[in-house]
Amino acid sequence: MRKVFIVAVGILLFFVSIAGAGVWTRIRSFTLKEVKPDAVYALDVIGENVRVYEFTTRTEPKAKCVVIFSEQKPKVPVMQCWPLH
Repeated sequence: MRKVFIVAVGILLFFVSIAGAGVWTRIRSFTLKEVKPDAVYALDVIGENVRVYEFTTRTEPKAKCVVIFSEQKPKVPVMQCWPLH
């Protein structure tokens, strides 16, 4: 019985390692509350897929942030925050 358990755990770890870090991120994020952004839209940029997310921060409601995602390499999001007056 113990050998079956060890083999099952080994197979599970093998498949999880193949799946990558996304599985661990999803497992750890089950307890996080999902918050919808204030606005989501795409920018009209020729040849690029640019998405913009605007939101008000939860810990500091007097701050506004914008996150921009692009398909251009490197695929690194850009975020800018500023205080609201």
